[in-house]
Formats: sequence, C-alpha cells, structure tokens
Amino acid sequence: MSKIRLVDVAKAAGVSQTTVSRVMNNSGYVAENVKQAIEQAAEAIGYVHPERKRTIKHKNLIGIVSSRGKINSFFPNMSSILEQTAAEKNYYCINVTSDRLDNHALAYHASELAQIGVSALVVTSFLAPALNSDTRNLLLKLGLPVVFFERTEGCHGFNRILVDSTIGTYLATKHLINKGHRHLAYINFSRQAPVESMRLSGFNRAIDEVDPDKIRRTVVSCREITPRAGANAIKEALQTDPEITGVVAWSDLFASGAIHIFQQLGKRIPEEVEIIGYDNILAPHLPIPIGSIETPVEEMAALAINTIDRCLFMKSLPAPRTITLEPRLMGVE
Repeated sequence: MSKIRLVDVAKAAGVSQTTVSRVMNNSGYVAENVKQAIEQAAEAIGYVHPERKRTIKHKNLIGIVSSRGKINSFFPNMSSILEQTAAEKNYYCINVTSDRLDNHALAYHASELAQIGVSALVVTSFLAPALNSDTRNLLLKLGLPVVFFERTEGCHGFNRILVDSTIGTYLATKHLINKGHRHLAYINFSRQAPVESMRLSGFNRAIDEVDPDKIRRTVVSCREITPRAGANAIKEALQTDPEITGVVAWSDLFASGAIHIFQQLGKRIPEEVEIIGYDNILAPHLPIPIGSIETPVEEMAALAINTIDRCLFMKSLPAPRTITLEPRLMGVE
C-alpha cells in the first residue's frame, strides 16, 4: 500500500496542496469550511501528519507510572493488579517505573506516555510531599483522565484512590492491647512523608485510647526497607524495654527481621511475642505465623479503572473524586 501524501489530501478535498499544508501545519489563514473539508478528507483517506502520528490517543491504552520497589514487592504487586484489572475491561497498559517517583520523574513519564498516545494515566505511590505547580499544570494540559493511586498526598484536583493508613496500625495495635500485651514496639520507616506519619499516629492513638500510663510504648526507625534493618531496630527497642511482647511493623520485611531476633532469644511466636506486619505480601509465606495489615489493592484497582471508564465515556472530564478505603487486619485469631 502506497504512502498517503499531502497531494492526495488536496485531491480528495478539491483544494491546492498549499492550502492543505497550511491546515496541517497550522500556518496561515484558511476559511473554516475549507479547513473542515480538508480534515474530513484526510480522515477519510487515512492521512496522518508526521508530527501528529505519535500523539493520537488510543482509547484502550492506559499508562501506569509507578515506583520500582527494588526490595519491597508491594509497589510492583500494585502495578500487576492494576494491569490485570485493566485487561478485564479490555484495556492495554504501558507500565513505566522510577526508583523515586517525584515531581521530576512524574512529569517526564507523563509527557512520554502522552506522546505515545495513552488515553489515561494511573500514578501509583507518588513519593513527593505534594505536586508542584509545574507538574500539576503539565498534567492538566495533557487533557487526560489522571488517577492517583495509594500515595496521593498533595495531589488534590485529580481523581484519587487511597487507603486510610492510620486505621491500619490502629487495628494492629488495638488487637495486641486486647490480647493483653502491655509492652509494645513500633518499627517505623524513617521517611518523612504523610503515610509514615499516619501509621505512627495509628499506633499512638490505639494506646492513648486505653490508658497510656499502663502501656509502655517504644518507637524505633529504619532507614532501609530490609529484614536486617527490622532486626537491628527490634534489638534497639529491646535495649529500651526488654519486656516487649507486642510488635507492630511498618512492613512485613521489618516484621520478618523481628521474628529472627525473638527466635534467637528463645521466644515462642505468637504464644509469647506477637508480631504484626504491614502489606500482607510476605506474612502469608513465613514459616512463623504473624498477622499483617492488608491494603485492599484489588478493590482500589477496580475503582481506578472504573474511574477511567467514567471519564472516557463523558465528553468532558468530570469533577475529580477522592475515594478512601480501609485496610484489613489479616492472619490473627
């Protein structure tokens, strides 16, 4: 099949090639009725301007921008579930990742995906404290439905599907208190971000609701998301309070490190020491039974794709919505 050229459009529209060139390059005045005739002719014979080929939107193509998660598999797991959910709705996905999904990385990836021709964007685990004005304006100018997923701080004005991080650690701590534990530790991640603050807040809130004078709490932090970091953190906590019998961890990885230390001390888990992790990615596969807070990723993914469906169905982008789900405490009696 021969390549369709400007001269073919000119012939189909009954105008000169110069007039067609003005319309395609947006250079010079052309009467509106002539412009419409040229555009209709170009569409009818299948002509696409070389500069426009890469910006045609593919209605079934979604771009996913996510954090890479070299050790913590929670981020890749989210992207995988999003892709599976999208496929059930007959969408294809292009997934791009970044070691740290900040404003600069998001702006770059969003621009590239828009050039490829995605019809919508899902942004998972945005790690900056907030969208800056440049990134916000860029996303708005793209004219695409954008859904922020899981970590959405400072992303107001866009569709957001998030989980209440405070409730997660609150449920875990409340469970330990109800089981009779009075010496508790929380293994935190040292990143200064709203999600980390909310999780610590949930731990403290559960204790404060009972009687803070009757429960001893110890908070230790990790700089890396590894089992070794969790092990070192719980050793530090035990130096402060050797009687710790209940542990809430920011991650299953931290919890697995804590298990190792308590086993070395000859403690039986969960009979003598009870440990609760977060994300429920690793906990179900550990040889020692522990509880974990599970983020309802499947439900969140379904809401994200339904939101995109809703946006693409309407002629103009509807007002953005924020939907918050609660996590669940799994693996405990």
